[in-house]
Amino acid sequence: MSCSPFPGMDPYLESPNLWPDAHNRLANICAEQLAPLLAPKYIAELNTQIVIDRVWDGPAERKAALPDVAVTSSGQMPSGTASTSTLAPPPIRLRIPMPVPVRLVSVYIRLREGEQLVTVMEMLSPVNKRPGEGRQAYLDKRAALLESSVHLVEIDLLRQWPRMPLEGTLPPADYVIVVSKASERPVCDVWPVELRQPLPVLPIPLLPPDPDIPLDLGQALRTAYARARYDLRIDYTQPPAPALLPEDTAWATALLAQAGIVSNGERTS
Repeated sequence: MSCSPFPGMDPYLESPNLWPDAHNRLANICAEQLAPLLAPKYIAELNTQIVIDRVWDGPAERKAALPDVAVTSSGQMPSGTASTSTLAPPPIRLRIPMPVPVRLVSVYIRLREGEQLVTVMEMLSPVNKRPGEGRQAYLDKRAALLESSVHLVEIDLLRQWPRMPLEGTLPPADYVIVVSKASERPVCDVWPVELRQPLPVLPIPLLPPDPDIPLDLGQALRTAYARARYDLRIDYTQPPAPALLPEDTAWATALLAQAGIVSNGERTS
């Protein structure tokens, strides 16, 4: 099986072309990983929500779209063309945001008997983080969960856009994971994760007196990468989107060279 050359999160998976697929696979694999640990008292199910995204705000997301602003030509008629009136060219051309349906998958843990909702695991997507209607809709859902007796596990594996609100000082981190136990609110457990670090094993809370169960997020990502054969879809000779910080670029370049990766997942050995 092919594996990512990165020790934790692979920043190339954050690409707008790959993240929707990676997001859904990760949610599914996390549910698969948890299912045998939950049985027979609990079940893990996938909850799918379709939201409408209307914003493209980064160069990587605008590849196939018209530019935000384009200046037209002078509009002068060709030499030798006679006309009593000329068409006035538009001063500028703008892009109209088109509605794009986005499929978001969450993991819901329920009691098998009675189907009481116990824990919600959210894997954030750009529509959740990017300022706008999608972010506000997620914040409303988040607030409702935090005011309930349901545990919340929030996994943010995207470096771009503002983080979800937290009180207190969050150290610099590329990725952030939050586990909010209903009985401990407003205090929550936070994992600031850097690009160079492995992804953690998370404690998934259940109803007392049942102990937390482990979710190996790194293993889930490795499984998703191997099943999807992302090594055949990623060109590691190109920079990821969004771009890395200069110091991380140097580290990633050395890491890829050490792995012998040439392009499109091909290795020299």
